[in-house]
Amino acid sequence: MNEIEDLRKKIDEIDESIIRLLFSRFQISSQIGKIKKERGLPITNEEREIIVREKWLQKAKQLGFPEPFIDSILNLLFSYSKTFQIYPKEKRRVVVIGYGGMAKSLSSLLSLAKQEVVITGRDKDKAERLVNEFNLVYMDPQNAINWGDFIIFTLPPNAIFSDFSNKLMSYAKGKIISDISSTKSGTFGRIEEQSIKYGFSYVSLHPLFGPYLFPVGEKVVIIPSRTSSNECISKVESFVEDLGLVPVRSTVDEHDKAMAVAQVLPHFYLLALSLGIEKLSKELGIDYEKFKTTNFKEVLRLIERLNSIKGVVLEIQKTNPYSQMARDTGLVELNNLFSELKGDKNDSIRGKG
Repeated sequence: MNEIEDLRKKIDEIDESIIRLLFSRFQISSQIGKIKKERGLPITNEEREIIVREKWLQKAKQLGFPEPFIDSILNLLFSYSKTFQIYPKEKRRVVVIGYGGMAKSLSSLLSLAKQEVVITGRDKDKAERLVNEFNLVYMDPQNAINWGDFIIFTLPPNAIFSDFSNKLMSYAKGKIISDISSTKSGTFGRIEEQSIKYGFSYVSLHPLFGPYLFPVGEKVVIIPSRTSSNECISKVESFVEDLGLVPVRSTVDEHDKAMAVAQVLPHFYLLALSLGIEKLSKELGIDYEKFKTTNFKEVLRLIERLNSIKGVVLEIQKTNPYSQMARDTGLVELNNLFSELKGDKNDSIRGKG
């Protein structure tokens, strides 16, 4: 036992060194963040991340480390390093309407970037739970609209077009209002009409990440409307960059086409795959949990994540104008692959004969 204790003491010493080195690394990241702010550079530098990753993997191979372990460490390291680089150019009055997963995700960033943030919505108790989690402020909806400069609706489309939301928009003259809908063709035009009617500037957003905390370095689509001037768009892009996010400007049609590829088609496959896995395992009478491969584990993680937001996923399938085209394409390619594999099997059988 003394030998084990001695070795554990050495591990403790190494652990302390690791923590100190990580702290030093994050301090340097913070200094880099200040310089990036002064020079107007984005927080995320993908080329640099690729170089660092290649160096780590090369060294890992020399020492015999498994690559997945190194990848996991680097993903965390890159993510947290960027949180230390957030230095906003200015403070803004931001109102988040809603308290769901994406409201929580955005609130975590707004808090990190030291913005002035108010959370509001129909349900005061739910709003205050989010307020308490990130030490923010609650206001009743009308006062929040009057107070804020940037108003972000994190509500589903049906809630955005409710009497409640319409009333709030009627108070928003001179403000900048954004939604975060995943599909724009249905919502964009209607909110744009409201912006013309009530005199606010409308810039639609789509965060290209799921509801998780501190999504620094991720991308956000920015879609200008007829009521968003160049100055307004620049303000929104600067605001997004100050949150440590990467703005990507788009049109409604370009966005919905891109989401047909990036969301509709893979979600369609994964939803079907989820059902197929369960059905096949029952038909075969097999417990696949005991036989999970590395790739299968990753697939199951994706499926689990997708099922946790299944309502949003199905909404995208129903509302994206290119959904049917995406699903038709997916089915054609599945049938092509099925025919190809069936042909290979027949060829193999003929070869044996």
